[in-house]
Amino acid sequence: MLSLIRFMRAVISEQGCEYEAGGKIVSCRQCGSTRFFKDKTQLNRKDMTLWGLDYFDRSAKTLRCKQCGSIHWFGKSLVNLTLSE
Repeated sequence: MLSLIRFMRAVISEQGCEYEAGGKIVSCRQCGSTRFFKDKTQLNRKDMTLWGLDYFDRSAKTLRCKQCGSIHWFGKSLVNLTLSE
């Protein structure tokens, strides 16, 4: 079972995944692709950085297009359609 999970992660990491946000399938604004790699990015504020409290800042979900590399930012949750099939 563990080897199957590792295999699926490897396949998904190479191909990217399709996502849904706000009830619509996410497509790249630059090239129109629907395959993305998901990540999370820290939203740093200078006052929190000044005091070394970056850890408490909020974060945003980002999707990087597999085809062109364009990055799209999201404040709410994303649904991974590739894993839910």
